[in-house]
Amino acid sequence: MQQSPSASESEATHPTTIEVSALPMRALLGVVGLVVLTVSALGLAWLFPDMTLLHFVCVAQAVPILYLFLAWLGMPAPPYDDDAP
Repeated sequence: MQQSPSASESEATHPTTIEVSALPMRALLGVVGLVVLTVSALGLAWLFPDMTLLHFVCVAQAVPILYLFLAWLGMPAPPYDDDAP
């Protein structure tokens, strides 16, 4: 016969909870921008398959730079600490 797992007293009085908070607006805008940029680049490449210069400029030049900018935009600011050296 198998015994059911029992919780310790500390777990019984303080159950484990996971707090979930919404993304900050800056991070949400960064993620939405990355999705829109990716879908737009794929749509542009699909609509104009013969324009290789346009693909080179968009995919190899502009999209990676915009990805870096949107990733930087989406990062939360580090917490400010007065006691830091």
